[in-house]
Amino acid sequence: MTAQAPAPRGPLGGMRVIDLGRIVAGPFCAMMLGDFGADVIKIETPPDGDFLRHQAPKFADDVGSYFATANRNKRSVMLDLRSPEGLAALRRLLAEADVLVENFRPGVLEKMGLDEATLQREFPRLVVARVAAYGHVGPMKDEPGVDQLVQGISGHMAITGTVETGPIRSGIAICDILGALCATMGVLAALVERAASGRGQIVRTSLLEAMLGMMSMQAGKYFATGVDPKPEGNHHPVIAPYGAFETSDGYVQLQVMHERQFVALAKACGRPEWLDDPRMNTNPARAANMPYVRETVARAIATRSTAEWLRDLHAADIGCGPILSVAEAFRSAQALATEMVQHMHLNDGTEVTIPGFPVKLSRTPAALHRPPPRLGEHTAEVLGSADAPGAARPGKREKGGRT
Repeated sequence: MTAQAPAPRGPLGGMRVIDLGRIVAGPFCAMMLGDFGADVIKIETPPDGDFLRHQAPKFADDVGSYFATANRNKRSVMLDLRSPEGLAALRRLLAEADVLVENFRPGVLEKMGLDEATLQREFPRLVVARVAAYGHVGPMKDEPGVDQLVQGISGHMAITGTVETGPIRSGIAICDILGALCATMGVLAALVERAASGRGQIVRTSLLEAMLGMMSMQAGKYFATGVDPKPEGNHHPVIAPYGAFETSDGYVQLQVMHERQFVALAKACGRPEWLDDPRMNTNPARAANMPYVRETVARAIATRSTAEWLRDLHAADIGCGPILSVAEAFRSAQALATEMVQHMHLNDGTEVTIPGFPVKLSRTPAALHRPPPRLGEHTAEVLGSADAPGAARPGKREKGGRT
């Protein structure tokens, strides 16, 4: 798809979003709104703009690959938010906007004179999404934070890995992404409510709240028993055998949820004696003897290749799958069939490959209509003139760094 493709009218067509986000959480939220048709104006501060623009590896001089995964379907406007003119220009944009997304360090928005009371008074229809690290109240509310710190504080790292490895972080910025998803959900709910009341509101979330809210069965396990969950590695915390097992040439994951499946597994493994073993022949017994069950099944799985196990386990109607690399995952027939690989071209012709849309709407689907923008690419287009009050261009870094 070319950079000049016309924007389709998605379900959020006609909505304007002002994106003050930086790094991942804020920009990812705004990008999802843009995917569904909102006109997203990404405000960037000179001289460098969003930090991720310049993070290697890069697609182009000011379009890093990390940046590209959170900033498609946006227009980039350079505004010096440290100047009265820049702030005045931002206010003019907010007066015509439906949504503001921000994930500044605590207090930055307030220093701009855009505290929550002012925003609600001056822009009563505006939905304001505020994404913090730890929350907007409480003893940590003013502390800056990043994804990995929140992974640790949320309890996530304590249950990831094994007893031997110690705490392990997630391989993706899971707190940032979940924070973005929660912010997006809040924005959409607030827009629906605004249709009835005519009034915007403040949507607050944080990386920590998103992670704590998604702790799911591990939180339930703790609340039910009072026992702190421990890391289980690649195995299910309460069901066995359910997890990753090493084969003769790789790994296979399998899940045995029911007695019928365990009978089928014993047959596929050529181990009929398992059905007479009181430590394995019922779900409660397997749950009570997890280490023994895992070790016993692991010895059987190690005797054959991944391909052989996948063939036989599928035939036995046992849930199973391989462990793919990132490259293999995006090259897989399933990823391609679900259009989870998308291609766009920057204005200089550079092809950009990015993940596709995880949510499909039947009548008004998400669409690619703008590539990740160059820094300040749309300043004149949005403000009317490159010399409009508040407009800025990339240049020499000023003392004090970025806002």
